[in-house]
Amino acid sequence: MNQYEVIIILDPTLTEEGIDKEIDGLREVVAKKEGQVLEVQKWGKKRLAYEVKKRREGQYVLLKAAAAGNVVADLDRYFRITEVILKGTVVRAEEPRKGRFKVKSHATLEGSAVTATQEAEDGELQ
Repeated sequence: MNQYEVIIILDPTLTEEGIDKEIDGLREVVAKKEGQVLEVQKWGKKRLAYEVKKRREGQYVLLKAAAAGNVVADLDRYFRITEVILKGTVVRAEEPRKGRFKVKSHATLEGSAVTATQEAEDGELQ
């Protein structure tokens, strides 16, 4: 099973009961694919960066789920057919990899800091 993060933006005029109803709808979609909802966070009403379906605000909800990969298509379909969902996205959550970045030694870091400081004093860097 994969871990997914689902973010939806709901109509800002929805009441708490309406938001809970839509969350239950998402739970049903995940349950049909034998997955489970791990966490639900209601972020509340926020202003959108641009107008979506003639709305400038939206109710944000984050849902974390564990399910098989075929749940993504069903969630996308649910987003399209549900009118009160302005936007929705599903992202696979991955654990951060250890050892992905190389750590420079302390001597190398000091040397680069001195070079950057000298160049900044000469007026080459701003």
